[in-house]
Amino acid sequence: MAKKAAATKVEKKPKKKAVTGFAPLKHNDHTITQKRSGRFAVVTSKGVQVNGAEKEKLLLAAKVLKGSFKKAAAEETPAT
Repeated sequence: MAKKAAATKVEKKPKKKAVTGFAPLKHNDHTITQKRSGRFAVVTSKGVQVNGAEKEKLLLAAKVLKGSFKKAAAEETPAT
């Protein structure tokens, strides 16, 4: 008869910490997190990703971003 192998204990690995140290901001209708690339992700409470102008408005309202990038780019290029 073959002997049964002894069960080995599996060690739990600690959860990975965020590289940037940015804690997720949870609001009533959305959550703001930072990706490993440094960019921000905004997800609604239903799990839908928010993009574009709406995302920019939410990030500015949460004071994660300091200003609009579109306005800054328009001011740098003088019109002739």
